[in-house]
Amino acid sequence: MKQTDDGPTLHGEVKTVMAGFCMIARSIGLSAAERAATVHMVAAAAYLEETVGAAKTKEILAATITAIGAVLS
Repeated sequence: MKQTDDGPTLHGEVKTVMAGFCMIARSIGLSAAERAATVHMVAAAAYLEETVGAAKTKEILAATITAIGAVLS
């Protein structure tokens, strides 16, 4: 997978979003949080597809998933 120059920035953004989502998830429960996360991921993918195209969307989502993995490990 190609690394981008935005790696450290992306990791910081992922940490910030995850922290906010975790606070919300605690209040709405696991099942609702899983549904909300799925809806947000699908919406983000659709938005990106429309604005930057399929190839860039794939790159952004792959980098985001990598960043989430780094945060969780």
